[in-house]
Amino acid sequence: MTDKGILNNGIQVEGGWSIDANVFIDKNYNILDIPFDNTLLLSAVNHITGKTISISYENSNVGYSFDTCVLSRSLGEWRNDDATNIYKTIKTGHHIDEFYDLLSEYLNPLQKDLIPLKISSWTIIYNNLKRNNDGYDDRELIFSATRGKLFIDITYNRNWEKPYYIYMGLSKYDYSEIVYNLNKPPREYQEIFLENVEEVVVIINDFLIELDHYLSGIPRKS
Repeated sequence: MTDKGILNNGIQVEGGWSIDANVFIDKNYNILDIPFDNTLLLSAVNHITGKTISISYENSNVGYSFDTCVLSRSLGEWRNDDATNIYKTIKTGHHIDEFYDLLSEYLNPLQKDLIPLKISSWTIIYNNLKRNNDGYDDRELIFSATRGKLFIDITYNRNWEKPYYIYMGLSKYDYSEIVYNLNKPPREYQEIFLENVEEVVVIINDFLIELDHYLSGIPRKS
């Protein structure tokens, strides 16, 4: 399995990032199709550092553009203020797949060997999901993400027969900040125990992208 490249629809994302838009996960996306002018393809914001990134298609002359922004910092929080934000264009070009390594430099700056996931409209609280679990502690949080009231949280327990424990569902209240304890009362939830990481990746991608269809097909606890 090849993990690398926008063509494969997955991105490696460390904790702290909200992926607000990502057309590359659309099953109808064709890398050979030329988008309309001024089309946003991917955007993300880091709630810890205040950095944002975006990939857009400008026009036939410029091609694709990779841009960054550092938000304004005031009264102890990041604020989106066009007058004081710091903007910078990092790269332009006509071959979209060349942007993948650059994307990874920002979304995965420590270059962890993370499994690429199909992420859009989700905030990644924490991510240490890898194919090789040898480096995990005996018990370790390996993935946590929220989207409004939706949440998914995955723990690795080495001494369990099925070591991957998935807690996912819908809370009564929105998660609007980066939190490491999903302690809002759940309205509906599921607990799933899996043996291997390939099964975990399927669950994550299904829940993140096709959550309506996915949730309707699995019995829920409430």
